[in-house]
Amino acid sequence: MEKKHTLQTTYKAVPESDVTAAFSPERKARIATRAAALVAEEFALRDIRKARQITQEQVAEKLGGKQVYISRLEKRADVKISTLRDYIQALGGDLQLLVTFPNGEAVSIKELGMVRNNGKSAERKAQSKTGKKKAA
Repeated sequence: MEKKHTLQTTYKAVPESDVTAAFSPERKARIATRAAALVAEEFALRDIRKARQITQEQVAEKLGGKQVYISRLEKRADVKISTLRDYIQALGGDLQLLVTFPNGEAVSIKELGMVRNNGKSAERKAQSKTGKKKAA
């Protein structure tokens, strides 16, 4: 007769207050800040736009495109950094990229996505397509 092996480990939930009771106020503040950042990272592009009370039509107008393109952009899983930067700027924001390393070091990347493949800046490229300057 074959013996069945089952894992029946019961885990007890530990209240957060028990875990963090010995933490310094500074460590608790760092944890709270990081938790807020992680929650903020969960917003989709659509959610950010809606929170700013901006329509897809308004974003499209600022970027010199059509609403349908904004709808498609918001559904994509993979977006060029330059496209994302333009979209965020159309919402009135500034895209910042932060790289974190296992040792805790964080480095901000600047000017990534600022120049398109043909060497024209995003603004100059939009201007050459539409014949007019992109709205700020």
